[in-house]
Amino acid sequence: MARFLFFCLMLIVLCACGDKGDEEKKPPPPPVEVLVVREQPVIPRFEFVGRVEATDEYKVRPRVQGYIQSRNFREGDTVQKGQLLFEIDPRPFIAELDNQSANLERTEASLRVAERNFRRGRTLVATGAISQVQMDELMGTYEETKSQVDADRAKVVSAKLDLSYTKIYAPLTGRIGRTDFTEGSLVGPDSDPLTTIVKMDPIYVLFEVPEDQLYAVQVDAERRRREGLPPTSLDVRIELPDGNFYPYKGNIVFIDNQIDPNTGSVAVRALFRNPGQLLVQGQFARVSIRVFTGSEALKPLVPQSSVQEDMQGRYVFVLGKNNIAEKRYLTLGQREGELWAVDRGLVAGESVIVNGLQRVQAGKPVTPQNTPRNPYDAAAEPAQPARGGGSPVDMQSKGTGQGESGKDTEEGEQPRHQGELDDYK
Repeated sequence: MARFLFFCLMLIVLCACGDKGDEEKKPPPPPVEVLVVREQPVIPRFEFVGRVEATDEYKVRPRVQGYIQSRNFREGDTVQKGQLLFEIDPRPFIAELDNQSANLERTEASLRVAERNFRRGRTLVATGAISQVQMDELMGTYEETKSQVDADRAKVVSAKLDLSYTKIYAPLTGRIGRTDFTEGSLVGPDSDPLTTIVKMDPIYVLFEVPEDQLYAVQVDAERRRREGLPPTSLDVRIELPDGNFYPYKGNIVFIDNQIDPNTGSVAVRALFRNPGQLLVQGQFARVSIRVFTGSEALKPLVPQSSVQEDMQGRYVFVLGKNNIAEKRYLTLGQREGELWAVDRGLVAGESVIVNGLQRVQAGKPVTPQNTPRNPYDAAAEPAQPARGGGSPVDMQSKGTGQGESGKDTEEGEQPRHQGELDDYK
C-alpha cells in the first residue's frame, strides 16, 4: 500500500513538472506591423478601357494607273503636308496630253474654217446665191465643230489632271506607315492603299461609358444647377502600363447621341496632346476620370497589401482588445494609389495589420509594432482640379482648363475650338 501511494505521488509530481515545461516552451505572440487608419478626401473616379485613335487618317491611293517610278519617304517617318511620297511613270500621260493637245489644235483650225464659211453663207443667202438648206448645213457644221472644240479642251484638261496625279503628295502632316509597293509596282485606283498617314498630335482616345454612370452624372449636374452649386469639373487622365499617369490631361470633345443597345453604353471621345507620340493608334488605354465636386467625401483608407480575400469577400486583420487579431470583412471603394478606400467595415483610428500577415490567426494575440513606412504620406497632397468647371450634364470637360486640342490653356485664355484641329500645333 505504501508503495502504491509513493508511485501515485511521483506521478503527480512528474505531470506538474511536465505542464510547467510546456508553459515555458509556449512561443510568444508573433510580431506584426500595424498601421493606424486615417481618413482622407476621396475624389470620385471612373475608370474605363479605351482605344487610341488618330484625329485624322488618310489612306494613300493612286488616282491613275501606272508603274511606280520612285518612292520618296522612309516607312515610319513623320511626313509634312505637301511632301512628295510616290511618283508614277509620267511618260504615258505626257504622250496622252500631247495627243489631246494636237486634237484640240486640229479642231480649233476646223472651227475657224467653219466660222468663215458660216459668215460667208449669211451674205450669200441674203442675195439668193445659196439656198436656205445650204445655209442650215453651214450653220450645223459650225456649231458641231464648236462643240467638238469644247470637248477636246475638256480632254486636254483631263489629260493634265492625270499627269498631275502621277505625283502623290501627303495631304497632311503625320506619321506614315509601311507600304507593300516598291519601284516598278503596277498600281491604280482599284489597288490596295499604297500606305497610311495618321495625325498623331493631338490624338483621340475612344471609350464606352455605361448608361447608368452617365445617367448618375447627369442627375447630379441637374441637382447642382437647381441648388445653385458650382458645376463639377472633370480631370481626364490616362494610366500607363507602368502605373504612372500620362503627363497630359485630356478633354472630352464628343459624346455619341445614342446608346448601343448591345452593350448598354455610349461612346465618348477624349482628346489628348501627344507631342512625343507616346500614344499610338490602336493601342489600349486605361482612362481615369475624376469628378471634382468641391465637397469630396472623407473615407478611411487602408493599404492594398493589407487586404486579403477568401470565399466570403475581402478582409483585413484589425488589432483588437488585448492585442487580439480580429478578422474584419470590408466593403471597398476605389483605389487611391497603393491605398484602398473603405466604404463600410472600418473607421479611422483603428489599427490594421499590414505586415507579418502570414503569422496571424483570427482570435489569437499578436505583438504589435509600428510600421516604419507611412503610405498616407504619398497620398497626403490632394489632387487639384483643373481650372474652370465643366458641366457633367454632357460630360463635356470644356472647363478643365484645356482646349479641345488637349493643350493646357493659360488662365483667362479661351479653349480652342474643335474645328481648329487642323491648325493645332
